[in-house]
Amino acid sequence: MGFSVPDAHLLALRAHEGQVDAQGRDYYLAHLRPIAEALRPHGPYAEMAGVLHDVVEDTRDHPDPDRRYDLTRLRALGVPEVVVEAVDAVTRRPGEPYISGLIRRSAAHPLGRLVKLADNKHNLAANAELARVDPDKARSLREGRYRPARRILLAAEAADPVHGGRVLV
Repeated sequence: MGFSVPDAHLLALRAHEGQVDAQGRDYYLAHLRPIAEALRPHGPYAEMAGVLHDVVEDTRDHPDPDRRYDLTRLRALGVPEVVVEAVDAVTRRPGEPYISGLIRRSAAHPLGRLVKLADNKHNLAANAELARVDPDKARSLREGRYRPARRILLAAEAADPVHGGRVLV
């Protein structure tokens, strides 16, 4: 039997164990699971990519080598290639610019773009919570990252004659 959606969730749970979001909540429960659930209607690969979208970026510097994941390790674990490619498309490289690098690269990959749109929607919703605590930081993220990124991702989705129209608004 191949790598399954439950396998992806278990991998994400293990990889992100002990990680919390900006509000101190369990990262898997507060960030990864909601994104995976939002992507579920788009099929198992979308759900897998959603729950695994931060695994490479968030574990690359983990002090325990067994807790580090890269694309090669994901492939060795049997993660489907289309999911690995989507994770790669949404993984920020060290020193990479956010908009001109990560977002443009994510926008060019059909599944990566869908994952980044769900991630972006989730981040915009979480931004409202941040605004209550740190309005300046929330405004900076919303106007400097999240809204410009969303415009680029939505434009790429609308221009895609094969995969366009799957927008998570």
